[in-house]
Amino acid sequence: MQKVLVASLAALFSVTTMAAEIRLNGATTVVDRVITPHKAAVEKATGHTLKVVGNATGRGLVDLVEGRADASMSSEPIDIAVAAAKAAGKDVDPKTLQLSVIRNDEIVFVVNKANPVSKLTMAQIKDMHLGKITNWKEVGGKDLPIVVFGDSLTGGTRAMIKSVVLGGQEYGAVVKPQASVKKAAEQVEVTEGGIAGVGKGFVEDDPKVAIIKTTKIERPLGLITIGKPSADVASVIAAFKAEVKK
Repeated sequence: MQKVLVASLAALFSVTTMAAEIRLNGATTVVDRVITPHKAAVEKATGHTLKVVGNATGRGLVDLVEGRADASMSSEPIDIAVAAAKAAGKDVDPKTLQLSVIRNDEIVFVVNKANPVSKLTMAQIKDMHLGKITNWKEVGGKDLPIVVFGDSLTGGTRAMIKSVVLGGQEYGAVVKPQASVKKAAEQVEVTEGGIAGVGKGFVEDDPKVAIIKTTKIERPLGLITIGKPSADVASVIAAFKAEVKK
């Protein structure tokens, strides 16, 4: 009887020490496209509990560096994630980081469904974000003011657009930052003259907006760690990759 009890306690202790709470902070796009659809399956496969905070790429990376997260969720390459962290108030050395890509995604620009403009050049989109093009009639649309909505000030999508579309230039004062890319898309739904750059996953089934035809912008979705991921985080990454492939 005593041997059975000891064995049971040993087994319980083993399970308890193997299970861990993995803290994932950062990009809301990763939450929407990677974490939420597969969280339950990954927790079951790894035995770990995932504590997820969607607070934008920049803040998530700051949380990682300052010890409040085990990995940060990023919807951009490391250099752009680092730029987002700088916008959140912290300089991070990209050489200390490792990005584990789980899947690829696309940034698209969307307009309200009532907007007849269906195609824009990247130069036109750039000028809209810089405040140089301010009315839809300038690009073949209605005589209607252009209202540009953007990701949060520390968001990775914002940083990605700044790098790829604006060539590193600062956003114009005309851009209205929102709490997240999802909120930006929601603003376009109710604003006839609205436009926003968002993750494709947020809007591909949204009947209230239309995706503009323009140059394709691809990006990685994944988890950033300081150096190589720990064994626990590595198991979570592997499980997410397995789920995404299904």
